[in-house]
Amino acid sequence: MGFYPIVVTRAWSPEIKTHQDTKLPLGTEPRIVKFPTHEVHYLPFEPGMLDKAYLHFGENFLRPLFILIKLLDVLLAKFTLRFTSFSNFLPYMESLIRSEKPEKLIISGEPFYLFRLGYTLNKNYGISWFADYRDDWSTNQLQMEKQGGAIRKWVAKIESRYEKKWVSTSENIISVSDEYTQRISTFLNKPGFTVQNGFEEDLLKREGQHLAEKFTLVYSGVIYPSQDLKMILEVLDICQKEGKPFKLLFLGAAFDVKEKKRLENLIPDHLKSMVEVTQRIPRQEAIDVLLQSHAFLGIAYGEMKGIPSSKLYEYVALRKPVLLCPTDQDVMENILTETGLGFFCKNPSEGAEQVRQMMNLYKDQEQLNSLRDKAKSKASPYSRLSQLKILADQLGK
Repeated sequence: MGFYPIVVTRAWSPEIKTHQDTKLPLGTEPRIVKFPTHEVHYLPFEPGMLDKAYLHFGENFLRPLFILIKLLDVLLAKFTLRFTSFSNFLPYMESLIRSEKPEKLIISGEPFYLFRLGYTLNKNYGISWFADYRDDWSTNQLQMEKQGGAIRKWVAKIESRYEKKWVSTSENIISVSDEYTQRISTFLNKPGFTVQNGFEEDLLKREGQHLAEKFTLVYSGVIYPSQDLKMILEVLDICQKEGKPFKLLFLGAAFDVKEKKRLENLIPDHLKSMVEVTQRIPRQEAIDVLLQSHAFLGIAYGEMKGIPSSKLYEYVALRKPVLLCPTDQDVMENILTETGLGFFCKNPSEGAEQVRQMMNLYKDQEQLNSLRDKAKSKASPYSRLSQLKILADQLGK
């Protein structure tokens, strides 16, 4: 059984550097790019009511107004997506269904309001659809951390009702880890299966970059409020006092302005020259930076379980040592143990010892090559091709 995917998404720009940039208008007409195996439809993006509100006062002293508009947005979503940034999706999808007559739909969240499309298209056209959770929605522990005021809690309660109603018409749910899949399936009383984010196959073949002059540890991607940033800074402090300092690079962490400020406020003056926080940069440039580094950094999400950082798969594919500091004692530690790339710590002293071991690894080329060779065979189940086969098997049932 063969598949010909038609991907419908919003227009994206390589110039996106901050969260605010994702809310800016882009494009005026649909752009269709066809390949022998699939096609991609990029729809113009026009910020809806909520995204416009965020641009104007989502991150300043007028933020309470943004929260009120969020409430209005969630109330209107019960009836229509017309006032959202995805108002053009339903008419476009209806036209596409009539012309292409697809057998199944996969709708990915977030944005989770797109699940309303699955609900509506199923009701109107009887088409089977799958709710694909790259994050989870009402059960999202990272978002629960942010719940604070009465309005926020009210919005979350309303959205949980939407989730149950809209996803009730789906054939199945899909998520990124067994913990997520089980949690969402239980909440919705729906069957589910796991398809991990995975890595692109060509990353396994990437070699040959000159390493940075100073030992460099890179954290790639955004940071979250639940992540303990103090521990890795304490590790750096210990290593610096021992005369074995390293460069700590947070690649793309400036994407979230609030978290960038939190990190910068935690860095003591005597370590500031050793820590760098960058804006989001184009993917190929980011890969080059990772290739030039000596090791990668992962950070657990507090006490939360089942959260596999999407950048973890890139770490695995590039086959360099990964310091998990602090370790999650969960899905990330399991993957890094299986691939033989993991160095784990629960406190700063353990972290400093693990950094010493990683530094020593680079003094023994034979041992380093052995680690990389073993990781190559163990990494293959986490490739996107392997994960795609899981998806294809489930869709073909």
